[in-house]
Amino acid sequence: MWSTKLPGHTRHPLGRRLAWPDALRPHLRGRSTVTVRRSADDTVLGTGDVVFGGASRGRRVEVVDAQGRWLAMNKWDRLGPVLEGSDDGVRDRLLANARHIADLMESWGYPIYMVGGSLLGAMRNGGLLPHDDDIDFAFLSEATDDWEAGRVSYELERRLTDAGMTAIVLSLAQIQVTFFTETGETDHYVDIFTGYHTEDGLYNQPFALRGELPRETLVPVSTMTIDGVELPAPARPEAWLEFAYGKGWRIPDPSFVFVSPRSTRRRFDNYFGVFNRQRVYWEKHYEKQPTRPAGPSGGEEQVDRFVSLLPPESFVIDLGCGDGRLTERIANAGHEVLGLDYSYEALRLARQHRPEGVEYRFCNFNNRHMLLELTLELIDQGRQPYFFAHHLLHEMPELGRSDLFQTLFTGLIDKQTFCYATVCTDDPLRDPQNPETWSLRATKLRAEARRFGMGLHTVQSDDQPTSIGDRQTLTTLIWR
Repeated sequence: MWSTKLPGHTRHPLGRRLAWPDALRPHLRGRSTVTVRRSADDTVLGTGDVVFGGASRGRRVEVVDAQGRWLAMNKWDRLGPVLEGSDDGVRDRLLANARHIADLMESWGYPIYMVGGSLLGAMRNGGLLPHDDDIDFAFLSEATDDWEAGRVSYELERRLTDAGMTAIVLSLAQIQVTFFTETGETDHYVDIFTGYHTEDGLYNQPFALRGELPRETLVPVSTMTIDGVELPAPARPEAWLEFAYGKGWRIPDPSFVFVSPRSTRRRFDNYFGVFNRQRVYWEKHYEKQPTRPAGPSGGEEQVDRFVSLLPPESFVIDLGCGDGRLTERIANAGHEVLGLDYSYEALRLARQHRPEGVEYRFCNFNNRHMLLELTLELIDQGRQPYFFAHHLLHEMPELGRSDLFQTLFTGLIDKQTFCYATVCTDDPLRDPQNPETWSLRATKLRAEARRFGMGLHTVQSDDQPTSIGDRQTLTTLIWR
């Protein structure tokens, strides 16, 4: 469930000590059998029955999610579902959909090949790695610069969408094709990276890889059998693996992380963007809930104040609608509401209830292209919305807020409409990985709004309860 390197030698009387990862600790309640293995050859170094504190000795430790899926620590130091221990057929569905995507892309003329952990598992043992959770593909485009590579990736995204797939743009050079269960939970996904050689001869594969990898090592593509399914692979798979993981790629190192030069990270982030910021956090947050909570969500008072300012039968866009409880409260006041969120798990919960006058839709506010499409659609329909943004703006990166102001608000807020926003302005102990701990000072929000011709009107400033305790909160109207 957890793989790590040993710490350095110490004079501690008990020898070298390791702390359990923070993400794993909440699960360690009760009794279990702990086995320590050497990852290089799977040798058992020690095993024994243990009892963790905080629960009855009769309770068994279960590292599973709300759907009962086994979890493991991944390379991002987060718990996530993995293929090992799953008996619901997800491995077969993943491979079948990967084969379907490969068939589509090959028919469209894309030289597609396995990369990452998928290629690593195929070369080591002819199967998927037990702690993997997806399949990684890349394709070699004819682009010779970053701008053209982004255009090619957008073209592929449109083709996948037209083919009926859910293609999520993680950056202008990475697409994630996501597949869902019948009840709407995320089942599995396939990542597709754009590969290209720039005029200096270097191979680029955002988000992390840039260096010398000749074209002839990638194409014409070969094929490899992985768990009985034939999938495309680079012409010389070992060349890609050495390029990505180094000369020791054959020896398992589950604690391996990509170390990209700062210049590479800056180049890729600045050219292609990162549209996935904090989305995984919210997916994991809502994934824990099989059904939508029945109680209040904590923003009911703000909804009531917001609807008191609206004309009858208004059209409202709930930005960051979450599980939809506040969205439906606005609709119950006699308004038509479009709930937008970039978490499919949140939308799954929201869609468990479908009251009249409510529509839920995926929308990534970090993706200006998606915001522009929505804005033009509403302008074309002649719709003038009011906006509701409860605990959204301070939980977004600054670039995302800029796109929201520049595209959606500038295009759709006129002198009669406004955005009703609640923003946490205090400074708690900020966790970069947890957006619920973030804040946004009123002076900064005012300056950001002013850049795009918007003003703020303070409705209220007081302490309000949040998921991490009472926080200083600004309630404001953003208007032209």
